[in-house]
Amino acid sequence: MIHLTTSTKLVAAGVALSLGWIVLEACECDETKESQFPGYWVACVDNKPTLMAYSDNNATVVRSDPAGNFDPAEYDCSHAGSPQYKGSESSAPFQVGSPAGPGGFARPHAAANSYSFVPRQLLSLPFTPFVPPPGTPSCLSSFPDVFHTNHPENTVIRISTCPFAVKTTIPVFQRPLQVAVTPDGSTALVTSFGDLEGDGGAVTFINLANNQITNTLMLSLGVTPNGLAISPDSTTAYVGNFTNPGQSILVINIPTHTVTATIQNVLAYPSGMTLTPDGSQLWVASPLSTETDVIDTLSLTTVYRLNIQQSVDVAFNSTGTMAYVTSDQSNPGQVFVVDTATYRVLSTYTVGNGPSDISMSYGDQFLVVNNSNDGSVSIIDLRQDKVITTAQLGSSLSGIAFVQ
Repeated sequence: MIHLTTSTKLVAAGVALSLGWIVLEACECDETKESQFPGYWVACVDNKPTLMAYSDNNATVVRSDPAGNFDPAEYDCSHAGSPQYKGSESSAPFQVGSPAGPGGFARPHAAANSYSFVPRQLLSLPFTPFVPPPGTPSCLSSFPDVFHTNHPENTVIRISTCPFAVKTTIPVFQRPLQVAVTPDGSTALVTSFGDLEGDGGAVTFINLANNQITNTLMLSLGVTPNGLAISPDSTTAYVGNFTNPGQSILVINIPTHTVTATIQNVLAYPSGMTLTPDGSQLWVASPLSTETDVIDTLSLTTVYRLNIQQSVDVAFNSTGTMAYVTSDQSNPGQVFVVDTATYRVLSTYTVGNGPSDISMSYGDQFLVVNNSNDGSVSIIDLRQDKVITTAQLGSSLSGIAFVQ
């Protein structure tokens, strides 16, 4: 379990506040109060200091409880008019946002993009790895477990890493593909493709406190789950329906085990699904498609389609400003470096044959890439801008994990 410091909680609260900022789709229309007076301000509503913003021409209440850098206790609503800083009758109302929105993060895309506007990626600081104090055992019971799907045996295996041992084997629905654990550590979700005839698959929910299945969500005919991503707040899962035609992405409420929405018109055979660090965007890859999709998780719409073919996996730096997409469209394979603010491909790295899994090391210094076709691993040194590819380690390498 991760214990957050007070400063980290404040950063998280600031991110939560910033996520409340909605950027509307561009239009050729008259200037509104929102465009004339962007950002946030504080006003007195029912004698309470309240964070406000314009929506079109309407002043809109954002919140009156503390969040981010807004603290109602700093303002005085006992006088007529806008609130003042306490102890300073002459101070102007505090402008929380910048001219570009909260923290300056909101902005439109380039004019060439016909999709709706979405927020720039927000800051998400990496957690500092736990360092045991001197004299503690090298193997602690608090070390994390590993979960592994056994596709032909229809099971999920939980393995302890200290000591290394199989804890339990859990039977699940047929042909499981991916497993992911909610960030709060309470639940594991498993996608099962189901019958090869497309009779429908399932998503299994496992209570990690007792390793018991709490529910198997059976899906309808033609829905064959593959890719899986879970939101940072552990409440939402995004599951790719691999069946083509009819491919889609299911949005699942984890606490209630229900499908709450279906995102249509996505790329063919969605399988590699990765959320940005703040959870505002879902990047969807497919080794059988001619594109890579970017989906806004607020509006549940595709906001951009990257011309990156046969993509397999996506990794982000810790701030979400750069995306790294593996692609098997050439031999040897490539990793595309994408600016998430403009969706421009800034550069590419040549790696081994058939790049699949990709993961960023702590500190945003190195990328590790599995090359499944030639059984090698490529290390991308982002500091020196070079690639080192190992000799063949074995066929069909799959999966990456870091031990800190």
